[in-house]
Amino acid sequence: MIKLLIISDDFTGALDTSVQLSASGATAYVTLDSKFNTTDFSPETDVLVVDAETRHLNQKDAYEAVFSITERARKAGIPFIYKKTDSVLRGNIGAELSAVLKAGGQKRIHFIPAYPQMNRTTRKGIHYADSVPIDESIFGKDPFEPVLYSDITQIIRSQTDIPSFIIEDPRQDWSQYEGILIHDSQSADDLEQIAQKLKEKGEIHLLSGCAGFASLLPMLTGISGSKPQTPEISSHLLIACGSIHPVSLAQCSYAVRSGAPHYHLTPEEKLSPAWANGDSACSLVSHVFQSCKESPVVILNANGPDEPGKTYAYAKERGIELSQIRENVVAVMARLVEDLIDRGVNATVFLMGGDLLYQFIKQTGINVISPVCEVEQGVVLSEVLYKGKRINIISKSGGFGRESLFMDLSDRFQI
Repeated sequence: MIKLLIISDDFTGALDTSVQLSASGATAYVTLDSKFNTTDFSPETDVLVVDAETRHLNQKDAYEAVFSITERARKAGIPFIYKKTDSVLRGNIGAELSAVLKAGGQKRIHFIPAYPQMNRTTRKGIHYADSVPIDESIFGKDPFEPVLYSDITQIIRSQTDIPSFIIEDPRQDWSQYEGILIHDSQSADDLEQIAQKLKEKGEIHLLSGCAGFASLLPMLTGISGSKPQTPEISSHLLIACGSIHPVSLAQCSYAVRSGAPHYHLTPEEKLSPAWANGDSACSLVSHVFQSCKESPVVILNANGPDEPGKTYAYAKERGIELSQIRENVVAVMARLVEDLIDRGVNATVFLMGGDLLYQFIKQTGINVISPVCEVEQGVVLSEVLYKGKRINIISKSGGFGRESLFMDLSDRFQI
């Protein structure tokens, strides 16, 4: 019986949140089907995660999508709903929280946006990344979806009329408030205190936050079981980078400096989905395939030198809009990864960026993905059924992880 529904706005977020439940022994599945039927899942299913893919939608469409999913869950009798939000507040935060609140039938939704383990904190309603207000950080400079405000109430007010309130201390009395309650948190201990208070008050049916607070959902909901065994993982890693986040680019650069073969796409190649079906792409796949036999880490990067500026200039000359850039890049990258898997590539595939992961799952016709464990904070190992064969996929958001991540994981997997 499904006890908890998690609604995410992108695929990496769906996985890094659901894996918090899998780690406790819960049976969790991630699906792209927003019109899910609970009877389609086994009675042993504890947690269903719906990737609503609302990150890039307009506010109205995002609201309607999340409202519909929440309403469906409520009618199905699912007792707990968790709206997963981005740890740096990208996307339609206010619109989606209001949708869950209105469809969920409660007076309040508690929003705990911090992820202290990844240096995302909230103080007096202001959200920080690495101690920098979020709109002044690198996330405020994102070319696709810059975060415009650090004040969370301002983000919410820009998207909904539902009132929001800042709760600076979990001991604070919030009984007079109706709307979206934003909880400050600067440490793991803060998160635990908030969770305990919510449990004491019985206000755990509508919650929201990122993977940080999701780690406490097993305690709050009582969902647990036998912890999963980590499957055997190839010590060779194929890194497919579809992200332009500086953290991702630095990780790729570090691996290249450490000796990893590096293959990158030109603007013309990555902006032309038809190119992925041609001889040039086939030749590239052959070279990457061979390198994966010989090297413990291989980088297949959508970004070459002087990126992303070179791609933007190329796209501008040809009238290609920003949204189309993103769609074309991940379509090409997903096709290359699929071809490599079909050839039997000797490596565990590591997909960077929620858009690339989503496109790969959608393009290959995979219906359900099963999170297994975190191999690092925010780095998720999952299992999928692909053409009748179970394969492992590692994924992470573009902004997570230290520079040496790929080399460190490869060394660990070889032990």
